[in-house]
Amino acid sequence: MEENKFQADSDYTAKTCTLSRKILLEIKDLLAGIAFPLIVMLVISSTILAYASYTKDIAVSLIALIGGEIMITAALVVFGRANGGAAYRKTVLNAQKRGLGSTDVTVVCKTGEYALWKGVLIGAVLCMPFLIFQTIELCYANSVCSFCLQYMCGWAYFPFSYLGESYQALNFIMIILPVAAHTLGYHLGKLKQQKIQSAIAEQNSAKKGRKK
Repeated sequence: MEENKFQADSDYTAKTCTLSRKILLEIKDLLAGIAFPLIVMLVISSTILAYASYTKDIAVSLIALIGGEIMITAALVVFGRANGGAAYRKTVLNAQKRGLGSTDVTVVCKTGEYALWKGVLIGAVLCMPFLIFQTIELCYANSVCSFCLQYMCGWAYFPFSYLGESYQALNFIMIILPVAAHTLGYHLGKLKQQKIQSAIAEQNSAKKGRKK
């Protein structure tokens, strides 16, 4: 009887959580984690980092550049912590639900659960606008891509802009910044949530002990 039940559960899981459905659900979840960091990067690039092109005063230019990079890094770590913490909470909650026999598709497919590669992927996707504009600009220089690089992707464009346009290929090095910052924050978010979950488990154990 137990064997039949286990087989039925396995068949249901395989039928409910197909690869295509799992990928679609994960993409939707990842997009939610990408939205706010991307907006912050665009806002900082179009405001603070725009002053990095102020060549009349190199001091203003450098302050804007350094300040903007610090702000973007800090913001990505903060958003990374939020994403990592939320993902780890979902991992714990979904594991509990599966233990109770939940058939919810997001629970069965383990959607949104913690995995370090997701922290890396979100950071990489945040670089996509820059990668697209910079690649086109290197292949075919044009004013549209140049404008977008300066006012939408200043975090990657300006650090090497002082060397001249012939060094634009070096800009690709800057993708390390958002990927590393978000991944670090994502992992820190997990560590913080682990401590919280451990504290909750200890409190529950203590309550059960007092009841006995």
